[in-house]
Amino acid sequence: MSGIYVVIGGGIGALSRYFTSQFVNNLYNKTFSLGTVFVNCIGALLIGFLINIFDLFALNPRWKLLIITGFLGGYTTFSSYSLETVNYFLNGNIKYGILNILLNNVLCILFVLLGIWLNKIIFVK
Repeated sequence: MSGIYVVIGGGIGALSRYFTSQFVNNLYNKTFSLGTVFVNCIGALLIGFLINIFDLFALNPRWKLLIITGFLGGYTTFSSYSLETVNYFLNGNIKYGILNILLNNVLCILFVLLGIWLNKIIFVK
C-alpha cells in the first residue's frame, strides 16, 4: 500500500517538473537548460524545509512517502541533469557542462540549507 503514495506523488511531481522546466526554459535562454537548475533548486529548498516537519508534527509516514519520496523524487531531475551535462560535454560545450555541474550541485546544497534555516525560523522550538 505504501507504494501507492509514492506513485501518486511521483506522478504529480513528474508533471510538475515537466511544466515548470518548460516554463522556465521558455522564459530564458533555450541554449542552456535553466529549467532543470530551477527545478533542482526548488526541490532542494522544499526537501530542506519539509523534512523536519514530519518529525516536528508527528505526521503520518504516508505523507512523507507521498511528498518527499514521491513528489520530490518525481519533481527533482537528477537524471535529466546528468544527461544534459553529458550532452554538453559530448557536443563540445565544456563551458555549459561545467556550469551545469556547478550550478546544480552548489546551488542545490545551498537551497537545502536555506530550507532547513527557514524551517527553524518558522517553527521555533
